[in-house]
Amino acid sequence: MSDASVLTAADLGAANRSRLIRILHRDGPQSRAQLAAALGVSRATVTTIVQPLFDAGLLVEQEPADRASRRGGGRAGKPARPLWFSDAVLLGGAYISGDGVHCAVLRMDGEVVRETRAPLEREDVVDGVLAACGDFFAGTGLMGIGVAAAGMVDTEAGVILEIYRAPGFTGAQIGPRLGEMLGVPVVVDHHPRVQAIGDLWFGEGRELASFVSLHTGEVLGVGMVHHGRVLRGDRGAGGEVGHMVVDADGERCVCGRIGCWETVATLPWLRREAERAGLDDAWEMTCAALVARAETVPAAERLLRRYLRNIAQGIADLEQLLGLQRYLVHGDVGLGGRRAEQILAEELDGMLNRRRTLPLVTAVADDDRSTLLGAAGLLLSAAFSLDVDR
Repeated sequence: MSDASVLTAADLGAANRSRLIRILHRDGPQSRAQLAAALGVSRATVTTIVQPLFDAGLLVEQEPADRASRRGGGRAGKPARPLWFSDAVLLGGAYISGDGVHCAVLRMDGEVVRETRAPLEREDVVDGVLAACGDFFAGTGLMGIGVAAAGMVDTEAGVILEIYRAPGFTGAQIGPRLGEMLGVPVVVDHHPRVQAIGDLWFGEGRELASFVSLHTGEVLGVGMVHHGRVLRGDRGAGGEVGHMVVDADGERCVCGRIGCWETVATLPWLRREAERAGLDDAWEMTCAALVARAETVPAAERLLRRYLRNIAQGIADLEQLLGLQRYLVHGDVGLGGRRAEQILAEELDGMLNRRRTLPLVTAVADDDRSTLLGAAGLLLSAAFSLDVDR
């Protein structure tokens, strides 16, 4: 057995801190006794687990609950003091895409204190993003900043390797430069992986042990969670599923390969096909717009099914490979709601081997919320080793 496969006491402590934070996000303020029961450890162990979080000011003890709500809380004669997140600690989150940058200041409980969006300055996209972040975060006492980048990222160096829709970011040292500018730690990761952290800690993934968080829209990408751990390749590789080939005789992708999933399952394809179908407002078409028109416009119903069949094709491939069973779909298809879920389920039913339970797809309409929350979680993961697969 290699050393890399051995969990140390430090790893176990980090894993338990991660679980504890997720329990608080999921269930609200909890006493030490409640946390001990949820984690399957002793009260003394809970005290050891939370001490670094107290030392950093992330957790505080609240006033004791009233007697009616004090079940299992404290020792006899001593009322329980629930643990909760401190309002004093602020976290920075930023999402950099081909359209611009979305910045937010968040509290530990996931509440967004304030946020802003800034479009890309096409002349110098890197300096434009850094200036927008600097202006927004300046003067705010932050624990640090988590950054989600919509492209390939070297997570160890904090460098954006490439964003196909914004080539000006190639090689951009966002992490080091932003950290130097603001004087706080900065952690950078691949956008869908950060989105998955947001789902895991704050969103639809809080109750799930394993799932795939899929981003749809101008591009495609996934973050994968296996038994509560976000999966990463070496130096942040992986998740670029938009560039897995689904049609060997298809179109050339922006990445240079032929027949990538992105060539048939993203908004550029959808809008081109909407124009061919003669649909109004074709170059502003979205999944939600198709859903709204599908009942009365046959061409919209046909295109909606083609689009979601192409989305389902990639999901089916991922399920054959990973078998994670749950798919949280964000972005354009997430805004398609229940109707998109129904069509995806129908398509997957015809694509996958029925010896196993079909995967469950959930449409998530959150307008970057999971990504911004995940950016805060990414920062905490780095600061407290909460994600032992990092």
